[in-house]
Amino acid sequence: MQAKQAYNHFTTNLINHTANFINNNFDFNIESNQNLQIKQMPFMQIELFAEQSFQRHYSVVITMLNDEQFQGKFISQVTKNKYVFKINSAFFKIAMLDQIKSINLV
Repeated sequence: MQAKQAYNHFTTNLINHTANFINNNFDFNIESNQNLQIKQMPFMQIELFAEQSFQRHYSVVITMLNDEQFQGKFISQVTKNKYVFKINSAFFKIAMLDQIKSINLV
């Protein structure tokens, strides 16, 4: 019985310390209700910025209509309004220009 209580105490401490470490050292934007207030760019400007960013291999931040932001590069143009956006070596996103709110250089 005493060993079981010690094990439970150890496990509880381990979980609490791990959770505290994650909370103190990593920002996952959990429970973040930020109002970014980024204005919608005109569609022609989004087309122009996407085209230039793709051709010149610029690193950009794209803000989607739902205020999600992704940093990376346009690496391939599928159609005039659809690009493959590389976020990092393991994550890619199909970026449809009509779903993008703004494009900003990093």
